Amino acid sequence: MRKNYVIIVGGGSGTRMQSAIPKQFMLLNGLPVLMHTLTAFSQSNTRPTIILVLNNRLKSEWEQLCIKYSFDVPHIIVEGGDTRFHSVQNGLSHIKQLSEPIKPTYIAVHDGVRPLVSKEIIDYGFQQIGRHRALITAVSSKDSVRIKESGDTSRAVDRSTVFLVQTPQFFSAEILFEAYEQTYSDTFTDDASVVEKKGYPIQILPGDTRNIKITFSEDLLFAEVIMKSLAND
Repeated sequence: MRKNYVIIVGGGSGTRMQSAIPKQFMLLNGLPVLMHTLTAFSQSNTRPTIILVLNNRLKSEWEQLCIKYSFDVPHIIVEGGDTRFHSVQNGLSHIKQLSEPIKPTYIAVHDGVRPLVSKEIIDYGFQQIGRHRALITAVSSKDSVRIKESGDTSRAVDRSTVFLVQTPQFFSAEILFEAYEQTYSDTFTDDASVVEKKGYPIQILPGDTRNIKITFSEDLLFAEVIMKSLAND
């Protein structure tokens, strides 16, 4: 018997979208972005327990949206922290409190504003984490890559060695719990960087170029095009 969880980080103020509406609540194909994200995990074969980490000032608005759109995907709301690191930390603390003595336990962490994550990636990640202890989804770079050095100089990097990291990221629970006991650092840009700092190797799973992160207004338009394309497949 195993237990699967996903921590969905639902933070974000919408500042870069130049909108008063938080980007996770903006409409995508008739539903708030965040609802598409939760639905993807609820419809996967692995059906992890969903922990939604949300800024406390947005909780009431989210609950009203759930009523408005008759959204009934089961999920647990946990208060967010000052940074993404602290939000994930709060999600982990809640999982510890739930804590049935079930081993093994696996935890995925996913950005709430990546609504196009496929069920195939979710299920494959939870399947493979049984063989590995820390997995990330990533896509290889299509562009040439250069590293800036001192002054205005730069040097080329072999793009076949460069990957663009996505979420979900998958971890054995004991590793993630241990990693998030560390003191926060600005170098912690994602969960893999936190785990890597603790000394654990990170394996890469093939990601999906359609699994975009909604950051700017044009991303929302692009996501709508992708959704229509997937519906027609």
